[in-house]
Amino acid sequence: MKHLILFDDRCRLCWRSVNRIREWDKKKQFQFSPLREKLAKQVLLKKYEKLKKASTLVLIENYRVPTSKIWIKGRAVMRILWLIGGWKKLIGWLAYAPLGIDQIYSFVAKRRHRF
Repeated sequence: MKHLILFDDRCRLCWRSVNRIREWDKKKQFQFSPLREKLAKQVLLKKYEKLKKASTLVLIENYRVPTSKIWIKGRAVMRILWLIGGWKKLIGWLAYAPLGIDQIYSFVAKRRHRF
């Protein structure tokens, strides 16, 4: 299955994160698209119209099937780690924990252009 990661291409931290995920993704299960690119706009137009103007990380798990699941912000990051597997799966379980992962993500996101 392919998973689609949408990201803010104006953000250096986002680009570094995408490059790191590409390094870790030995199974080549992720596809990437900046939020402003054609692929992202097409995918968001179909099912996720409200995310068109988001400037956050979006993971659409199994994005080519009707039962795709969407993850945003911190939960998207944790789910990506879960899907990558290995030792990263230990951190990825936080996608299911109500620990304020999205609040931590939002805190970093507000300052991301400084990185």
